[in-house]
Amino acid sequence: MSNVIADVAVIGGGASGLMLAANLDIGDAVGIVLEGSAVLGSKLLMSGGGHCNITHGGSIKDFINAYGNEGQALRRCLYSHSNTELMKWFEGIGIELNDEDGRVFPASMRARDILDALIGEAASNLWQIETGTKVVSLIKDDDWVIRLENGFEFRSHNVVIACGGITYPETGSDGSMHGLLAELGIGVSELRPALAPVYVRDYPYAELAGVSLSDVAVTAFGSDAATTCKGKAARMTGDILFTHDGFSGPAILNISKYAEAAEKIRLSYNKELEELPKRMQRILKDRARGESGDVKTKLLASLLDHDDFTVDRVDERGMVTAGGVKLDEIDMKTMQVKQSDGLYVIGEALDADGITGGYNLQMCWSTACTCADDLRSKLQ
Repeated sequence: MSNVIADVAVIGGGASGLMLAANLDIGDAVGIVLEGSAVLGSKLLMSGGGHCNITHGGSIKDFINAYGNEGQALRRCLYSHSNTELMKWFEGIGIELNDEDGRVFPASMRARDILDALIGEAASNLWQIETGTKVVSLIKDDDWVIRLENGFEFRSHNVVIACGGITYPETGSDGSMHGLLAELGIGVSELRPALAPVYVRDYPYAELAGVSLSDVAVTAFGSDAATTCKGKAARMTGDILFTHDGFSGPAILNISKYAEAAEKIRLSYNKELEELPKRMQRILKDRARGESGDVKTKLLASLLDHDDFTVDRVDERGMVTAGGVKLDEIDMKTMQVKQSDGLYVIGEALDADGITGGYNLQMCWSTACTCADDLRSKLQ
């Protein structure tokens, strides 16, 4: 690849990078997808427990709140390239889809089918795909100068950052590209795991591993609330899952990016004692016993209403990454960095992430297709 001059170089062969290549016929131009690891789409293969929850059904208007404070900034992309478009596109290339309570999967329930379809479409669009090509330097000259770990260096008129985040670094998402972007003066917020299990100190529910509860309100308190639980808080309601060593399930995963080590997390079970599993009733009663051995009814009621724990850590292997390139650095009409002509950022590399249910892959699609629109106009 030495002495190559590309029209578009996509850094990252995961969901967003492949979605862009699958939707942009490069024609007579030179388009290269660079994947730092040995294989493409490793993390995509893990999504949805290997089933690949590609999006959520329903109105795209309902998606905005799924991304928290970043939802409004993503609105234009989401509306321009919606969940309906994504589903029609996959069905148009022969992927049958199923909607399970709003969660949209391939009918085969195989993430591999989604990955193979994206790779196939990218190849049909004449993209050159290279694995084992980790980028170690990105410099702006007349063009963008890209240096690879293997020593090769080449130029590209346009560069698309589709590098993912920091979770599962063995898949190529190691956060190194964000460091290179920061060196270029581009604003990057702290990278941290999201959609991850949360582990707490003095966890009392190991024997409930595998048990789930519905309609539990989970509150994560900010760092100004370490002892009082009166500071800034984030709150989610939904199912939780007890594991051998911590909490998981949708409500926990969705709030995990707000959970901070040494700070408080609160569970409100929204149930009477008798409505809980019998083993959990026993554990709560044991925790509510006084020195005399009697169950303290007020303490028991308090545990049902606000069972407070101190966070030990959030699992490093979150499904997605919170943080990334700040959205105010990006022209959301094109996904181009405002102060860097020809440099684009899409997908999980952005400082935006959604709750569980297909919203994160939808963001990859919407931002990738928005970027493809702008590049298409440049290449014409």
